[in-house]
Amino acid sequence: MTSIFVTGTDTGIGKTVVTSLLVRFLNDHGKKFIPYKPIQSGAEYHDGEWGAPDPYVYSIINKLDALKDQCTYLLKKACSPHLAAKYENVQIDFSLIERNIQLLANQADGTIVEGAGGLFVPLTTDGYCVIDWLEKLRIPTVLVTHAGVGSINHTVLSVEALQSRGIPIAGIIMNHLQEDDKEVTHDNKQMIERLTGIPIICEVPFIAGMTEESMENVNACFQDWKIEIILEAFKNGFTTINGTK
Repeated sequence: MTSIFVTGTDTGIGKTVVTSLLVRFLNDHGKKFIPYKPIQSGAEYHDGEWGAPDPYVYSIINKLDALKDQCTYLLKKACSPHLAAKYENVQIDFSLIERNIQLLANQADGTIVEGAGGLFVPLTTDGYCVIDWLEKLRIPTVLVTHAGVGSINHTVLSVEALQSRGIPIAGIIMNHLQEDDKEVTHDNKQMIERLTGIPIICEVPFIAGMTEESMENVNACFQDWKIEIILEAFKNGFTTINGTK
């Protein structure tokens, strides 16, 4: 079984869509992976009950029923998890989450765990951040970044933070959030790989009119994806600046 962690250079960078697409792509190629969002802040109220928006996207893209075990801590306030948990007097039990990761992975070829926000988002009031938890987990991590201006700096800083903790990096996924200058995005990709030594294993193209709730053209996202590259990235992990293990 394989567990992969998905983090991002920022909040709103597209981790949920990338997580969903990875699961869909792997499943389409005969590898069953289960998506998991252990901590979700910003619950949404529909049909008389609170629901987790990120697992809802998982279910839309993968044509699955939204399962309650895809989210362990559902917090109502849309803010940093440490504050959302404080409002509800919730104590996050990381050992419980880790058991759930293993349970889900045992049901399939693996699980893809989506983090909350970026690496230094605090998960508890004493300042225990996503990166601190990742340092303990030591599972290969996919870093999601955007394709436009500013991506180089944000991505390199995130990679260096992961490497400073010895966290294995499976690869970088570049998410095109809008229609950017192609010359700029191409150069961003080349420079990120040059500065970090970490490969961009795939890109999510910008497709006009596509939203998280309307993914009819989902297969268009996979036009340049290579299953062998993604599986190899998941198996290995790059821990040093030159991309060697």
